[in-house]
Amino acid sequence: VVGGGGGYAIGAAGGSADTPSEPAIAVANPFPGAPGDTAASTDAAMPESARTAAGGADAASSWGGFFGRTVFTSSGLPTEAGTARAWAFDPSSAFDAETAAAAAAALGVPGEPRQEDMFWTVGAADGTSATVQLFSDGTVSLSYYDPAKDPWFCAAPDVAEGGAAGGGVSGSEEGLVEPLPVEPCEERDLGPAPQGDAAVTALRDVLAQVGEDPAAYELEAQDPGDDRWSYVVAHQVLDGQRTGLTWGASFTGAGLQSLHGALADLVDLGEYAVVSAEEAVERLGDPRFGAGGGPVAFREGAAGMDVAVPAPSGLPTPPAAGSAVPWPVAEVTIT
Repeated sequence: VVGGGGGYAIGAAGGSADTPSEPAIAVANPFPGAPGDTAASTDAAMPESARTAAGGADAASSWGGFFGRTVFTSSGLPTEAGTARAWAFDPSSAFDAETAAAAAAALGVPGEPRQEDMFWTVGAADGTSATVQLFSDGTVSLSYYDPAKDPWFCAAPDVAEGGAAGGGVSGSEEGLVEPLPVEPCEERDLGPAPQGDAAVTALRDVLAQVGEDPAAYELEAQDPGDDRWSYVVAHQVLDGQRTGLTWGASFTGAGLQSLHGALADLVDLGEYAVVSAEEAVERLGDPRFGAGGGPVAFREGAAGMDVAVPAPSGLPTPPAAGSAVPWPVAEVTIT
């Protein structure tokens, strides 16, 4: 897992490029009948009464807003502890006017960078033409969008002063006001988008243009089911493992239509001791390490509190190499 600025990325020690980067975790679908559930066909053949009963049991076993209860068990995992190399993102190296200007130039967006709240922006602020934005998060997220290359983009109609969208109002009877007709928004024919390997090659070129190393990513083309549009995902790979950070790009017949990813550099933090894979699975059931939480019933009901929202404190700072990993745990005594 790779965290943002101030976070850690742990790579597999002795990782190899031949090692599959997909995680070797099998997860049973907690929602029978949902898309991707292999038991959906069996459920479809069940009598209605059986499906209703099963659905009621599922609903009773989970809290609203949560994903039910989960038990993690290991099977044949190593029991030996070891070491792994760690990395962190350094957003300070990428969140500035120079980086925003370079990204905009690479993507063909004219204009000067301007800082607006937590963003560096180049291009139109109203979404009517191409725009590049950098966000001051831990990975310096980049966002690019060009409505001129979007077959389904429709500009909002002008709103006349004192009237509704469409340029004004009209009425033939007293008290009856009708909006003027609005020109229909029709899809534009931009031609077929690059698909498959052609789309992958296009994103690889874009990554190089914005200063990323395409060799550090695994690229996969998605099947959009529409030849007017295509989408490619680039998974960052480190020490033979996918970090979870991705770039995504959509293409149309006019070229690159949108792009999102992260520009922060990775900082090597050195080697850290890690527990065995078996113990790591056991820790998933330990509230000090695993996920937790649930609804809390207050005896007197919930009371509102006025809490001041802290002002942005600047970019996250990466930890120093070899520093301890912060892991705060709240302790509660029940009497």
